[in-house]
Amino acid sequence: MGCGWALAKLALSLAGIPTLIVLDPQGEVITRQGRVEVLNDEDCRGFPWHPKPVLELSDSNAVQLNEGPCLVLFVDSEDDGESEAAKQLIQPIAEKIIAKYKAKEEEAPLLFFVAGEDDMTDSLRDYTNLPEAAPLLTILDMSARAKYVMDVEEITPAIVEAFVNDFLAEKLKPEPI
Repeated sequence: MGCGWALAKLALSLAGIPTLIVLDPQGEVITRQGRVEVLNDEDCRGFPWHPKPVLELSDSNAVQLNEGPCLVLFVDSEDDGESEAAKQLIQPIAEKIIAKYKAKEEEAPLLFFVAGEDDMTDSLRDYTNLPEAAPLLTILDMSARAKYVMDVEEITPAIVEAFVNDFLAEKLKPEPI
């Protein structure tokens, strides 16, 4: 199924549509973020927009923070390579979690983000009362108004995996947002 001019034109009229869910031919959900994807990919180059394991937090996808718990790795993005390195650091863990739950035909219990330095990230830090430290590893659960913070000098794959596993095993104590 192609993504042609009509779908790109649809992007122009999506401002008033709250949700666009993209399904595969069998009726399985590909993405619940079709609206965001169409608006960010007007040429439809990424169609059908299979979810990426790790997203760079932006104004357009920040709405996903409200959908459930989200691991957010805050980095100092003044260095262009730092954001990409952070994505590569957490991507294997994200892929492992996603695959584990997909095998059980369940949605993954976490979304994974890397957040750089910008106004939206500053607002998120202010709203959740997070320190300005970078790197800063967090899990934010906006619906439960809870946060889990791991403030260490260096973030390694082992630290991220242990943090995620402890969260999933309900071993972490939440702090209020």
